Amino acid sequence: MSNRNKRRRAANKATWIKIVAFGFIAIFLGGYVVDSFMTMNTMRSKSSNDEVTHINIPFSPQGVVTVREAHAGGGILYSGNIEIADNEGRRAQGLMYRDSLAYNQGMLFIFPEEEMQAFWMKNTRIPLDIIYINSNGRVVSIIHNAVPHDETSRPSLAPAQYVLELPGGTCEKSGIKAGCMVSWIRTDEE
Repeated sequence: MSNRNKRRRAANKATWIKIVAFGFIAIFLGGYVVDSFMTMNTMRSKSSNDEVTHINIPFSPQGVVTVREAHAGGGILYSGNIEIADNEGRRAQGLMYRDSLAYNQGMLFIFPEEEMQAFWMKNTRIPLDIIYINSNGRVVSIIHNAVPHDETSRPSLAPAQYVLELPGGTCEKSGIKAGCMVSWIRTDEE
């Protein structure tokens, strides 16, 4: 092999080494850029989710609820304003994203049929008493002081058509227990 061929082979080998090295560098930098872009998008996505989840939805009364002692002619244990969740969207939203709820405020969930119900506290920032009520207006079970953000399913102990959520501790303070009677009137135009 002549010196000329040896030089040409060495030059070709050096060129291929440079091309391969450049390829590896390009792949590494490309991966870094893609990873940085994905991280930036994830952070941007989390940031916009945080903005959405940190709004405070104001209370808008739609009715008045009254809870009475279980016996005939029983006295009033509690009375307060309620929002009414009477469709799929309102029931799904519930009291999520609320920063506070006054003692005399709550939400009544109305379901099409009496059946076993279960609630959780996902995206709910305040402790709640969850009161399950049958189709006759009788309290069938209560979850006291449900923990904010807890995703544990909290079922009723008997079929319920209505669920009343009140600020945590309200049932204990007011004496509301299973067997009490619940009634409400709607005060908005719907």
